[in-house]
Amino acid sequence: MSEAFETDTGDEALLMSRRMLMAGGLMLGAAASMPAMGATPATSAREEGIPTDPAARIAMIRRMRMRADAGPVFWWFRGRNYAQQGAKLIPMCDMIFGALMDIRPTADGGLMTTQYELAFRCALDSGVRAEKLLNPITGTMVDVPFAPVGPTKVVYNAENVLQLPPTIGGSKFTVEHVPELFFRIGDTVCFQTHSRARAETQGQSDRVLNDMSMICSPAAEALDPKRAFASATAYGTDVTDYARWWKMPPGLGTQTLRSAGMKVARYQDMPQDWRDMVAKADPAMAADPMGVLARSSAIYRN
Repeated sequence: MSEAFETDTGDEALLMSRRMLMAGGLMLGAAASMPAMGATPATSAREEGIPTDPAARIAMIRRMRMRADAGPVFWWFRGRNYAQQGAKLIPMCDMIFGALMDIRPTADGGLMTTQYELAFRCALDSGVRAEKLLNPITGTMVDVPFAPVGPTKVVYNAENVLQLPPTIGGSKFTVEHVPELFFRIGDTVCFQTHSRARAETQGQSDRVLNDMSMICSPAAEALDPKRAFASATAYGTDVTDYARWWKMPPGLGTQTLRSAGMKVARYQDMPQDWRDMVAKADPAMAADPMGVLARSSAIYRN
């Protein structure tokens, strides 16, 4: 059943999960949003040198998170999943995540993205894709599915507000739209996101996804209006209901991911271990990475 989410009235933002939109997961993760055009963001010491003009901020987010012109974008994240029971964290597995995106500006000032996301889970410190993992809470082995997300087409309007399709991979996602927080940290510009989304899949329990990310770029790149693509790194924490394939009984807490990653401009700049896992799991994708964007959408299985 769909549920309206309360808007966060504190000093945080509520955006899309890195797992869906980068990157993000974004994931990881990732849906850029801004105040309505014409609104003037409050200035503060934390935003020193960051433009207050809404259009300039939108352009900055686009060059940091994706790109402002047409072309490919690739994000990867590396992290560790934990079972969280109260304040106790129990390591479950490692994860390496990659996303391929094709960016196309639209005539009305918006942006269309087509993206494909693929995460591999590994036993702790193994660096090898796992097809089975030990659930440390139940003590049972579970099958780890090959579960890409996408390809998914989404549109950002001229105000950078995300326009989701009715379903993604057969599941309905409900999200909120609120502004990011911006930070100037020396020679670095960062923006913070806090997302919440609900995945509704027929015949399955709903799954809530929360993502808190910090995306950072060199200030010289982030603040340059002539630059379309800024280099970027990201640091994130997800707090979600357990992935369904963990087969976790109700009432045993939540799943937490801590991760770090990077945006790159070429497939060959993605981590070698992730590309090796892609080559083994999906040789056709390894041979023609961007070709996956023309496939039929995979069923959402996470």
